[in-house]
Parts: sequence; C-alpha cells; structure tokens
Amino acid sequence: MTHAGFLRRACIGSVAALWALAALTAATAYAADDAVTLAIRLHEKRHYEDAARTLRPALSSLAPARQGAAYLTLGIIYLRNAELHHELHRVGIAVQLGYLKKLVAARGRDGSRFADLYLGEALLESGSPGEAAKHLEQFMAQAAVGPRYKAIARASLGLSHFQRQEVRKAQALWAGIDTADPEVKAELAAVYSAAGLQDKNPVAMSDAALKDSGLGPSPRMRRNLLRVYASAGLTDKGLDLLSQADLKTASYAEVLGKTKTINFYDLSLLADLAMLYGQASLAYLEKVAGDARLKGTADYYLGEAHANAGSVEPSLRAVGAFLSLAEAPPQYRDRARVRQAANEYRRGQRAEAMAAWDALAQRQPADPDLLAETILACVQVKADCPKIEPRAALAAETGRGKVFSLLNFALGRYHLWKKDYAKAISYMEAGRDKSNKNKIEANDPVLLVSLAEAYYRTKQFSESLEIYFEMSKQFPVVRQIQEALQGVYSIEHKSAGDVKIF
Repeated sequence: MTHAGFLRRACIGSVAALWALAALTAATAYAADDAVTLAIRLHEKRHYEDAARTLRPALSSLAPARQGAAYLTLGIIYLRNAELHHELHRVGIAVQLGYLKKLVAARGRDGSRFADLYLGEALLESGSPGEAAKHLEQFMAQAAVGPRYKAIARASLGLSHFQRQEVRKAQALWAGIDTADPEVKAELAAVYSAAGLQDKNPVAMSDAALKDSGLGPSPRMRRNLLRVYASAGLTDKGLDLLSQADLKTASYAEVLGKTKTINFYDLSLLADLAMLYGQASLAYLEKVAGDARLKGTADYYLGEAHANAGSVEPSLRAVGAFLSLAEAPPQYRDRARVRQAANEYRRGQRAEAMAAWDALAQRQPADPDLLAETILACVQVKADCPKIEPRAALAAETGRGKVFSLLNFALGRYHLWKKDYAKAISYMEAGRDKSNKNKIEANDPVLLVSLAEAYYRTKQFSESLEIYFEMSKQFPVVRQIQEALQGVYSIEHKSAGDVKIF
C-alpha cells in the first residue's frame, strides 16, 4: 500500500502531524471510541497529556494488529509534547530569571529567604554557574535556613564548581553532605546525574530516596527523580512516576506574614519533561520499525525526533530511509529534504544546506507550508536566511486565509529569534485563530508560547498572561511560568503585595 494512504494533515505545527485514521485501523473494524482512535482525536485537539494517559495504559490490552498503530500514535504524541516543553523551558528561563532577580533586588527586612536558592538553581539551568554560585553561597550564609535546604544548596553549589572544571571543590562540597534525609539524597542524585557521574549510581540513590519518602515524593523530589530516570534512559520508570504527579504544585511555598506567600518552582522540571517525552517518542517510534505498513511514517518522525535530541547521524539515516521510498508523497518528500538540509547544516555543511533550502523556497507556485518548514528549519539551527525570508514574507503578504497560518507563525518565530519583537507579534497574530485566540484546539501550543514570549519581551504582560492562563488548563506545568510572569507584572507596576502570588 502507498504511504499516501496513511499520511495526512492533522494539525498546524512546526512540522505537520501526519497519519490517516483509515490505515491506522487497518482492515479490521474497531469501535469508534477505542484507545487508539480516542488518542488520535485528543492529539488533534493538542491535548497531548490526555492522549498519552488514554493510550499508554491500554497498550497491553490491544490486539496485535493494533500495536503498530498505537506505538506510532504514542510516538507522535510524545514528540509534540517534547517540542512544546522544550519551548516552555526556553521561555521559562527568561521569565523565571526576570522574576527571581526582581525578588532578590526587592527584598528587605521581611523579604524572601529562598529567592537566592531558586535564583541560583535557575542560573545553573541557564548555563551561568559562576553567577549561580554567588546566590547559592548567599542563601547558605543565612542563619535562619534549616539543614535540609542548606544541604540542597550545597549540592547545587558543588555542581556549579563542577561545571567550571573545579572538580576538587565540587567533590569536597558533595562529600560533606549527609544523605540521611531522602529529600537531600534525591537532590544529590540529581546533581550527580546532571554532572554525568554515573559511577555515583544516581539511580540507586533515587530508588532508595523514593523508598524512604514515607507518604510519597514531594514535588521537588519528584523533579529530581525524573531528572535521574530520564538521564539514565529509564523512560517507562519516569513516565510511571509522572502519571502520579500534580505538575502545578509549587516546589516550595514561602509564607511571609499573614497576607504574603511566594511560590517557588523548579525550572529544570520543564527540561526534564522535554527530555523524558523526547525519549518516549524515540522509544515508541522505533517499535514501529518492524511494521511494513507504518515504517515509512515512523522514519519520517524519527528523523525529527533524533534531530530534536541532537542526534544528527540517526536523523540523517531516518530521513534518508523515508526519502528512499518511491511512493512517498511529494509534499512530504520536500519537507523531509528541508529536514535533511538542517542536518547537513548541523554537520557543518552550511553552504550545501543553504543551497538546498534556497532551491526549495524558489519553487513556483509558492507552497506556503514548504516555505514555513524552511523558515522554521532556519530558526532551529540558528541560521540567518536572508534570501528565503523575503520570499516567505512576500508570500505571506499576498496570501490570505488559514492556509497561510503556518507561514505567518514561522515568520513570527524567525523574527522572535532575531529579537524583532514587534514584527514577530504582527506575524504570529496573523497566524492565530482570531475567534479562538488562546484555545490550543484552534492554535498550535508552540505558536501560543512564542507569542506569549514576544508579548513578555515587549512588557505587554496582560496579553502574555491570558495565553498562559488558558494553556495551564491542559498543561498544568505552565503554572510556574504564569505565576512568575504575574510576579514580574506586580513588581513592575508596584501594586499592593508586589511579590505576592495568588
């Protein structure tokens, strides 16, 4: 059978979601509400969390003929969720750092004692270990801080030294940590994992901490366990832990008087989720390799999943396998060529990649979706594309209707990357569904995250908050960005309770 039979457009995104329900159900009739069909419908609404929770537990009960369809569906669901959480992490760094720095600067006699700890950890997450160390040391120097959190800060301070090649200092700090407290043990395990010190056996440490956690892991411990399990490639273990988590719960709530409470969140949780979902995507897509009906579609997505994980060579092989199929639909063959050129760019073959993109962008009549894929590839590999962007802008200017939504989104992402925020907002607003402007059912969540970032960068906080509030209904982890942004908004406007988060 041809791949045209099971490749179809299901939603607008940075890469269109493709597969046909008729082929996924194969030749056998199934109930309209079976797990695979329901998961597909949820995915099409961008309800990724619900889709995964519906299908993953049902895998063992599916008929053998349905296994390939289920694996493919889960692989695509996790791929989209990984992409979204990667963007949330990138934007979350900017918002959280902005908020925490304001908290530290604004503190007085009754100010936060924990702002330095979470700012230090956020700086570590953003790749600034030297600056992080200063705040971690300031937190540890406070007399009122208890031993648990001093030990937690000590573990992160060790990581800051380790990342600056000060290994002996790191080892001395870690050696002085008492891990009798399971919260501290999980923290140190996560730090070892982040440092790549598998000889410290962070998985065994995490398992022991979880076993000793009494009523169950706290939000902070859960984040640490997720980091360890994801880093060790224990995808199912991480997903099982995640299925029991309330991702909107704060890591620590600091009460300052009768009317002031500050919720602190673990910024690294967003990165851990992106890593875990990315691994799950690869694992499920690779399970489809033995299904001749679906292998071509799986290769198409594997190329994207490997590239997102930074694995260029496997991505090249997967995309190459898809391109070798004589029956691959031309429009998806072109998109695969865009992706292959991005892989070449990552390998240092920049002139060849740019030539390939230029040739595809010059196709007549102009294909808005192909132009969009090309512009997004430029953004993904951080390549300035001075010839392609004007062609795409001209097509977007002359085009109308939903068929140009993806192109407008792509141009918005391009100008967001270039830090031309006004132009980014203009394009992304043109790509947004005006009648359902913040609904993920009508708009790609990545588009909404990008638009919210552009509004944040231009201090249009209300518009940004509206997006995050709506998104948090389906993705509760967004609450951490929403609350940090509310904190920035309150502090900048010097309203009553300027550091109070409700």
